[in-house]
Amino acid sequence: MISGVKGRASIPLLLALAAIPASAAAPLTVTELMQMLGSVESARARFVETRESTLLKTPLVLQGTLSYRRPDRVEKHVLSPHDERITVEGGKLTLENRSQNRRKTISVGSAPGLAALVESIRATRAGDLVALRRHYALQIEGSRGEWTLTLTPLDSQVGDYVTSVVLSGSDSRIGRITVVETGGDRSIMEITEDRTP
Repeated sequence: MISGVKGRASIPLLLALAAIPASAAAPLTVTELMQMLGSVESARARFVETRESTLLKTPLVLQGTLSYRRPDRVEKHVLSPHDERITVEGGKLTLENRSQNRRKTISVGSAPGLAALVESIRATRAGDLVALRRHYALQIEGSRGEWTLTLTPLDSQVGDYVTSVVLSGSDSRIGRITVVETGGDRSIMEITEDRTP
């Protein structure tokens, strides 16, 4: 029996604990995360990407928009400090730099390292576990409300350039992507999705 001051003090705590859904803090599996991410038909987001490099005196900050449309279209549109658009659709990657009046299209499959990097984002957004496991060892931490997925390259061609790709988010939203390169350079992209759940 609960009595006295201690009993009264514990009632709000018990009520607060009872209000938390049991699934909110349950550990998330990779399969469950891929199902959540794969349920998204399309998404639009704004991003701020900070690139840190030994070749730069100060970090380079890029701002722009991201968009995704099932099954395999991803677009990154840099708006500042220059105008550049990278679009991946199917097996093609198109780079368009309006500031320099350049446009180039290549086959993603022609460069295995590039293909793996593209899939780290596209396959994650699409919830394509088979494609991710083809290139990366996967480690997941957290729950549905706050998760982190670490991709470690299995292929030496990718491993020559990238140590890890770490994605974090909540539910079916990706909020941050960190790419760590083998030379110590890294980029951190903070993402704010515009879509409604």
